[in-house]
Amino acid sequence: MKCNILFAMMLISGGLYACSSDDIRDANTIGEITADITDISVPSDGGTYIINLGVKGKGNTWKSIVPSDPWMTMTPTGGYHKSGHYRLSVEVSPNSGKDNRQGEICIYTTSSHLKINVQQSATTRDGCCGLSDKEVFFSATECRYHDITVSPYEDIDMTTSDAEWLQIAGVPEGGMTASKEFTISIAPDGPYPTGRSALISFVGKESGQTSIIEVKHAGHDCQPAFPSRWYYTNSEAASCGWLISGAAEANYDTGSQRSFVSAVGVNNLKLNRSISTAYKNSIAVSGLYTGDYLLFSIPSGKLEAGTSVDFMLTISSANNSAPKYWICEIYDGGQWRCPDQSTLSTNDDGVKYSFYTKHFSSYQHTSFTQSFTLDNTLIDGMVRVRCRVVGERNGLDAKLSPTNSGEIYLPSHEFHFCTATAYPGIARKDIKKVAILGNSFTHYFASAFLLKEIARSQGHQLDIRINAKGSQYLSNHMELELSRDITDRSGYDYIILQEQSTRYSDYANNPQETTLSDCKALTARFRNGSPTSKIILENTWAFPKSNWNNFGSSSEFEKHLLNGTLAIAKADNNVDWVSPIGVAFDKAVAAGMSDLFYTDSKHPNRNGAYLKSCVNYLVIFGEKFDKNVSDGGCDPTVAARLRAFAEETILGHESDYMITR
Repeated sequence: MKCNILFAMMLISGGLYACSSDDIRDANTIGEITADITDISVPSDGGTYIINLGVKGKGNTWKSIVPSDPWMTMTPTGGYHKSGHYRLSVEVSPNSGKDNRQGEICIYTTSSHLKINVQQSATTRDGCCGLSDKEVFFSATECRYHDITVSPYEDIDMTTSDAEWLQIAGVPEGGMTASKEFTISIAPDGPYPTGRSALISFVGKESGQTSIIEVKHAGHDCQPAFPSRWYYTNSEAASCGWLISGAAEANYDTGSQRSFVSAVGVNNLKLNRSISTAYKNSIAVSGLYTGDYLLFSIPSGKLEAGTSVDFMLTISSANNSAPKYWICEIYDGGQWRCPDQSTLSTNDDGVKYSFYTKHFSSYQHTSFTQSFTLDNTLIDGMVRVRCRVVGERNGLDAKLSPTNSGEIYLPSHEFHFCTATAYPGIARKDIKKVAILGNSFTHYFASAFLLKEIARSQGHQLDIRINAKGSQYLSNHMELELSRDITDRSGYDYIILQEQSTRYSDYANNPQETTLSDCKALTARFRNGSPTSKIILENTWAFPKSNWNNFGSSSEFEKHLLNGTLAIAKADNNVDWVSPIGVAFDKAVAAGMSDLFYTDSKHPNRNGAYLKSCVNYLVIFGEKFDKNVSDGGCDPTVAARLRAFAEETILGHESDYMITR
């Protein structure tokens, strides 16, 4: 008992265990211990060492004392013998500290003992931590996260230099502690006109030593890319770069260089990119929180101060845990700014926003348009527009969680999810406020975006609010939240309404009171807030599907569509004008230009959407197109013919469609 108490009380000092012969007393049996190794020298990365132990004597039990410090262990730690040999294994863990360390293992019987001395070198290291990468390079259009493993030798803090463009996620609050591994993720915010670099520094709290990661991002060639259109078919969304490089390129009607959209996180949380099935296949991002944003980077070359820029977006939420409120800003003169405050709305929390998104059981995409005027000459060659999450509300108006998994997506297929263009050298003549309600005949190939683009190329800025949901009647818009948000506003100059595609041809054959009353209810709602506006009813086009809807020809189908539209317009005192889009379609078809329809032989293709927009432009402004007119992404020769059909339909024939100026 006395021996055991003495061993239990051995003093530990500086990591050493005392193993003195004075502690061995009252031996009744002779026992002798020998070992082939009594001194072990261990490198900093540790290792396993074998000791061959010999014990002589009868009935002896041998025991050991091993330091309680976890960096060294031995097995077995004791045994009972008659006489014999034992194979011991000493395991020494890596030494990540800055100092050498040593310790003793004491092996003893009741009458004998020996010491095993263990000495281990300190880590030979540079700085305060180990890094899986000390240099990280991103190509010009690469915005995906790069993961870096950080292994601190001591407690460390992280700082950055010239890194405002760099997303960093996964940094623990309060710094990183020694002897643990951490993973941080970094990514550029988006393409940039010139190469740039940043330093990420780790500083030891005790030693003051530093370890550094240098991050470099290649510059993007900034030859003009206006206009830029993001238009993907279902299958193209997966190959646009979103999942591969973290940035999706504009893929239609771009200039000599491509524009890109990226998702930018500022809250130390890693964003997740995906292809959403919420609406067919669309690019999506989840984990957005207050301050995070979608960044659109458009190569532009030099743009003078006073240049107008149009930004047009279609966006939605796959579920209501995603953020609701957004503000649209442009980078101008070295800072982000939003346009005139009069274009913003204010929510119940007092937060100003440009638009909102939420999830509806039957989809409603938010369509948003914004006009900017550069206050400063743009010399670096890149227009940058962002849509930033503001406030702390999700789609249910509940508290937005920083760790939400809500998915925001930019729709593919028939939608342009974004169009961005600039109008250098084209002075602005006026600003008109326009409301547009329609269905898929309006949202296919972004005819509202095209109308805005055509108008601005002619000097007229249109501030457009639009809701276009497939398969809707005018009566449905009375119930759609995003449509009510438009009808409840005031001060419109022009209001354009598009009814279901065959309803007015049916009305011409068999007038139904509900067709008229649905139109009256909606126009009255608009008239209350915009008493001096011009309310325009669209005459939709005849389409070849089902043998021209069983009318047998374009002209016969269109005759019924126009007659029905005019009858409704004359019966509703709130309707001012008719836009004879169908008449222009019929003229083009009669002239052999039938490439106006989507593959379903019903909806408009790009040419059809452009013709629709040209007609609406002429209805509003009544002036011939000049040389600056946008082709809207159509072949220039085709676009010129379509404009001619529009002018032939409208100019000089305004009275046929109730148009008075």
